[in-house]
Order: sequence, then C-alpha cells, then structure tokens
Amino acid sequence: MFSIYPYSKRRTTFQAIRIFRICFLTILFSVFFSGYSYSKNKGNDAFADSVMTEVFKRSELYGKYIVEYEALAYIKGTTQVLKKNFLFRFAPNFLSLDKKNDNTILESLAHIHFHAPNTFTQKIIAINGTTSNTDELYEKAMQFLNINVYNPTSFNNEVLMPTANKGFKYYHFFYDSTIDTLGYRFLKIKVEPQIKSQKLISGYIFVTEKLWTIARIEVKGKNDFLNFKVQTNFGLPEDNFLVPKSTELDLQIKLFGNEVVNHYSSYYDYSFVKKYASEDERKKLASNYDLSDYFSVKPDSLPIIRDSLFWEQNRKTPLTDEERHVYEEYQTNTTGETDTTFIKKTSNLTFTKGVFTPKRFEHNSTQFKYSGLLNPLKLGFWGRDGITYWQKLYLTREFESGRVISFSPDIGFIFKRKEVFFNTPVSYLFNPERMGQVEVSIGNRNQAYNSKIIDEIKKTIPDSIDFNDLSLKYYRHYYATLNGQYELSNGFLAEAGVDYHLYNPVKPNIPEESSVDPGDEISNLIDEKYKSFTPTIGFHWTPKQYYRFNGKRKEYLGSKYPTISFEYARGIPGIMDSNSDYERIEADIQQRIPLGLLRSVQYYAGIGLFTNTHFVYFADFKNFRRYNFPESWDDRIGGVFHLLEGNWYNASDSYAQFHAMYESPFIFLQFFKNVTKDIFKERFYLSHLYTPALPYYTELGYGVGNYIFNVGIFVSFNKSEYGSVGFKFAFEIGR
Repeated sequence: MFSIYPYSKRRTTFQAIRIFRICFLTILFSVFFSGYSYSKNKGNDAFADSVMTEVFKRSELYGKYIVEYEALAYIKGTTQVLKKNFLFRFAPNFLSLDKKNDNTILESLAHIHFHAPNTFTQKIIAINGTTSNTDELYEKAMQFLNINVYNPTSFNNEVLMPTANKGFKYYHFFYDSTIDTLGYRFLKIKVEPQIKSQKLISGYIFVTEKLWTIARIEVKGKNDFLNFKVQTNFGLPEDNFLVPKSTELDLQIKLFGNEVVNHYSSYYDYSFVKKYASEDERKKLASNYDLSDYFSVKPDSLPIIRDSLFWEQNRKTPLTDEERHVYEEYQTNTTGETDTTFIKKTSNLTFTKGVFTPKRFEHNSTQFKYSGLLNPLKLGFWGRDGITYWQKLYLTREFESGRVISFSPDIGFIFKRKEVFFNTPVSYLFNPERMGQVEVSIGNRNQAYNSKIIDEIKKTIPDSIDFNDLSLKYYRHYYATLNGQYELSNGFLAEAGVDYHLYNPVKPNIPEESSVDPGDEISNLIDEKYKSFTPTIGFHWTPKQYYRFNGKRKEYLGSKYPTISFEYARGIPGIMDSNSDYERIEADIQQRIPLGLLRSVQYYAGIGLFTNTHFVYFADFKNFRRYNFPESWDDRIGGVFHLLEGNWYNASDSYAQFHAMYESPFIFLQFFKNVTKDIFKERFYLSHLYTPALPYYTELGYGVGNYIFNVGIFVSFNKSEYGSVGFKFAFEIGR
C-alpha cells in the first residue's frame, strides 16, 4: 500500500469525498437511466427506427416462443496460419492453436440441444480431420455457431444484441436496401454501435417485412484476442423461422506478429422443435433445478470416424480443392503411422513452454495444469504489499465411479515483506452425487499477535491506535486442517472438520556467538508457543439451487436466492498440546443480483466473534483475514479490504463487515470516445467494517478490466477522514 500525504489532510479528505460522490452519482445514472437513449440514431434514420421498433415489440415474444429444440449439426472448420514467428510455439494453450500444422481441416457431426432462453448443449458424435486440437471448436466456435437472436445477450452471454429490446440505447440503425426473394421482402438494416466496445457488434440484419422477424444477420466484433464475423440464416415463416439454418463463421487471431484465420461452416437438420409453452408449463420448467440435459459436457474420448463414404453421405457442402489438398497432404505425411493424432491433449510436456507459459494436458482420466515457473503473467501488484508472484499446480484423477482425487498446491512470494505463503490441499470426492468430499491441507498465514493486545485495547479504546507503541510480539502462523462436506438436500451442505494451529514466536536476530545475555524477556519470547486444536461444524444453504450432473458428479450452477453460511468452532485445550480454550462463531450472507443488459450487483455481509475465551488466544477469523495476492475480481468478493493495515485483523474479538459491488460494461468510460474499445467491465466498490477497535472504517473503489488485466484504485476513510489510497493490478489472461 502507498499513501498520499497531502498539504492539508482536511482539504484532501474533502476532495476525495467529492470525487467518489461524483463516481457514485455516475452509478445511479447507469442504473436508473439504463433505458435512456442518449443519441437515438446519429443522422436520425426514421425508417430504420420504425422497422427496429417493430422488431423490438416482437423480440420478447419471439425470444420465448421456441422453448426447446434438437438438431443434428454438420460443422466443418479450417485453419490457415498466415504469419508465424518464433513466439508461435510459446503461445499458451487457451489460444487453442495447433502448433504442428499450419493448414488444417476438422469435420464433425454434433447433436445440438437448445433450451430457452439461451442454453445450448452440444455433443460431438463423429469427428474427422487433420488436427489433434479440438479446443477451438469446443471453447471458441460453438458459442458463435449457436445463437438465439432474440435474446438480449448472445455469444455465450458476452454481447448485447441489437435485435433485443432497448437496442436504441446502444446502437444506431440505418436503412440500406430492400431485397425481394422467394415471395418475401427483406429490409436490410445497417447496425453501428454507439460506442466502441467488445460488448457490441456491427454489421447488417435482414428483417422480414410485415412479419418483422429476423431472416439473416451479418455481424462482426471482437472477443478477447479474436476478431469474428458471423453470418447466420434463419428459417422462413412457413418453416422453423426462429431457429438458425446455417452459419458461416470467421475467427482471426493477430498477436505478436502471428496471424491465424479459422473458418467454420455449420448446417442444421431439426428433429424436434417445441414452440410456445403455457404459463403452467413454464412454471414446471422453472421448478426443475436439474439442468444436466442443458449444459455442454465434453466427451472423455473423441468418436473418430475415418470412413470417407460416411462423410460423403453426411457432408452438407462438398470439400473445396484446397480442403482436399489438406487431407491429401496429411495422409501422405502420416502414412504408416498409428492413428494417435486425436488424443485430446498431448501428454508430452515441452520444457521450455512449461517454464514460460501456462501448461495443461489430459491423459486418460488424469488432468494436469501448471502456471509456468517463470510466467510473467503471475506477477501482480497490490498497493498494500507491492509486487507479488505466485504459482499454482493442479493435478486431478477421476475414476469410473465418478470419484475424484486432486492435489492443488500453490505458493506465492511478497517482495515488499519478503514472505513466502503456501497451501497444499489434497481432496477426495468420495460421493460425487451428494458432493461428499474430504480435504487435508497444510499451509501458513500472516504473522499474528495474541489476545493480550486486545485486552489492552479494550481498556482504553482510544480514538486512534499506534501499533508501534504497543510493542507487538508477532508469531508465525502455521496450520493443518481436515475438513469434510456432504449434501443433505439440494443446496444444503453440511460441513465438519478439525483445525490445528501452531503459533511460533518471531525470534530476534541474536548472533550465535554472543557474550551478551539476551535476558529473560527475550528468552521467554523465543520459547513461547501457542497451539490450538479446534473442531468445527457449519453449513451452507442456497434455496432453489440449480445444478447439473457432469457424468456422476453433481455441480452447482447458481441460484436467484442468496447463500447463507454459518460456522461454529471450539478450541479444546489439552489435545495435542493445545493451550487454547475459546469459541468462534461466524455467519455470512452473499448474493449476485442480475440487473439485465450485463449489469449486476453483488453483496456480502458477515459477522464473527470469539466468546468463552479462558486462555490466551489468537483472533484469527476464517472470513475476516488479510489476503496477500490480487486474485481475479471474478472471484468471491467477500472479506476483502484492499487497504486495511494487517494489524487491525487481530485487534478485536468481533467484527461486522459489508461489501457491495456494482458491475456494468458501460458506466463512466462510455462518455470518453474509444476508451471502451477493449474494456469489458467497470466496477464500483463499497466496503465497510465495524470492530470495537475500528468502528468506522470504509473503502471506496473503482476498477476496469478485460481479458488481459484487472486494475483498480481504492481510497480508505476512518470516521469520514481520508486514510490512504492504493492500486490493485492482476493479470487476467490465462487464468
């Protein structure tokens, strides 16, 4: 953390409050005026406006009209490497590039299952081609090939659609031309975003005159490192006019002098289309919390079919001369080799790549992920601790029964404090259908001091505390935990375990050969140790929790309702030399509330206290403690104060905290031209803490983020007086 010490503390406090007052007024503007169109069509194309008004009137109806469908899709993809340099081989796996072949082809047959409003399942039933890299199809292409054009968001819920209601807020529309074909008149409308953003697209939409349905879209945009172009044709009115019939997709990556182009074609044959659901049917669907049939799950092995006759019969479009040449060249180069090219992930680790970039592979039922030993993307900056660097390894083995054993250690170093932190959890999922799991972990936490200081603070409760005057005796904190959980009913998880904590005093630096007597006080400090044997019980409850079964493993998918948690811990003296006797109680509630159009509010509130404290103890709460490494802001926000000095976490035997975050792609930067081009989201933060020793601590923050990084600025206040300001920076790429 760094602080700005102004010429006048009072003046700076007033300025800081004024700045954040403006920022939060901006939030209110974004929330309450979300339907306001600040420049309804530059040039004011009245005819285009009238056409789109008719489309908007029907978009909500048409968006709900198709309840469910099943289709067999033929998908053909080709890859061309247009430019390549030595950095190409170091590209991380999440870019899904084939390192072996410059020109490739991939054909597949997939079963597509759609469930309203925007959930697609794709299961590949046959595949053929010249590449072993199918991640581009799984992780990139499918989100563009499957589309509900009437939904407010599409492309994996990452883009605001111009065809949905409130389109005037974010888009300009212009009439281009009228096309007569097949007895219908199609109005070609040009679409332009009002601001440059990866959340918006541009291009053309073709509207069926008088019916006001979408017959075709031709749009382009950017998603992470990809520039994409999508052309989708929908059925005519006498057919399935609301579902896609064919799609052409172009994906282009330009990065560090490398350029790769992917082209995909998809064609759909529908076997089942369910139109319109009554109110009773919708309520029945809404009460079904098992969404296993509506989410994609990758197969363990790819169904490779090399039979040329099979593909001749199932291709919806013939191969071009270039595509045939790619097949012929591949067959020539692989003559006599065994067909092992379709192992989903190569099991041969390239050392140089594993050192500098994230690495992952799968072999049979074993998965391995590693962040890379010298990966610069694991550097972070937190105003409180300066530069940090951390490493993460993930190794998991899944058995046929669905049981899973995993080992996921992490280690990090804080340069400013010259401290190393580590955690080594090993978990075993013994009952995958009921989320039954046990975990053992060993690690360390921040240095702490014991409750003697809390007793001193309670006696005086001064207006301000100078920890330097308290002569704090710090202890290094190590722990070992054994915890288990089991689902008693859907959304209700019971937990139990045992924690063992060891507090070793930080020894003074005394030369080994010294004639100076260190004295009784220092000797006692060196030998004084505290141990805590602490059984714990608790629960997590989320009403109406949606879930799916990934194979035999149950996974939670979210809920509209908040999650409530409770934990009770009891320090028992005499067991394993434990000299602690106390009770710890903590409870919290958290929820994410969608506001529509990619906006949301999240909140977290929690309380905790130590009671029945009979001996010296350490006020180390589970949900209120100091964090050391700037994780992604997509992680849980609860319990994070960005600027709070570490001594305050152990200064009281009780706390109450509240955190809130408002997120939107368009808050403040939308008023600055071109700034939003590569910014995905803006966020405002509000955090408040109450403890008996620090009753009026508040933090305000503002941050922006995209697929490369997250950065934010935070300001703290104590009793409305300015405290300090700090920055947070973390790489998002490759997480």
